[in-house]
Amino acid sequence: MFFIFLFLTLHFSSSTQTVKTITKLESLQSLYIEVYRDSSKLGNATGFVIKSKTQYYLVTNYHVVTKKNPINNQWLDSTRPIAPNRIVIAHHANKLGNYVIKTEPLLDKSGNSLWYQNNINKEMVDVIELPLKDTLGVSFYPVNYHSSAYDSVLITPTDRVFILGFPLGLKSNSEFPIWKSGLLASEPDFDQDGKPIIWVDAITFPGMSGSPVYFMSNEVVTLKDGRSAFVRGNSAFIGVFAYSHAFNVYGALWKASYLRPIFDKLP
Repeated sequence: MFFIFLFLTLHFSSSTQTVKTITKLESLQSLYIEVYRDSSKLGNATGFVIKSKTQYYLVTNYHVVTKKNPINNQWLDSTRPIAPNRIVIAHHANKLGNYVIKTEPLLDKSGNSLWYQNNINKEMVDVIELPLKDTLGVSFYPVNYHSSAYDSVLITPTDRVFILGFPLGLKSNSEFPIWKSGLLASEPDFDQDGKPIIWVDAITFPGMSGSPVYFMSNEVVTLKDGRSAFVRGNSAFIGVFAYSHAFNVYGALWKASYLRPIFDKLP
């Protein structure tokens, strides 16, 4: 058995100069977002930022920015067939603990989408990447989708994972996300419904779409080579939460292993 320890704490001062500590970097990575058609709000969800070699991108779900089902491209709400044309993002400001609201267009003047998207056969991948243009005064905490200390860990069904988002728009102390846990409910190496997704046994709600999903453990874990190790103070990004099934008691996440080469190709 061997041990891996990685710790990170971030500090900020409130208006009364009381020092407060961010004990988990992941708390800074999920961002509250709202989508609009002009001035009409169409919904809220979750997103997070990744960084290419040249710029930052907001990652969220295809159905969030289109209000359409990625499987058949039909409207999610047939009584309200309206597509968003802008997205509002609550970013962290340069001073930790403060926030800045930014608006990004979703469509160009010709009505073409400004995000990057992919498809599997005739279905859309329910994950998009939107280049961020208005970044003045923003502090970014991008998700490390490349690798982690958990790359050699054997992740199995019943392992606990954490979904960081804004269920029903609920926030933690202004703009921090809610940490919700669930259990992996399918074999991670196997696809489900013909797509690179993993089932998660978790009670989820609207507003969590686009949430990053992490694996982390403070216990001894089994490695892929059969050895045991103690890995603490770090997390592994394992996917993007997309949607719920069966009375919100289980949901689907798109695998990080599938998304990684897509993210790597971004300009």
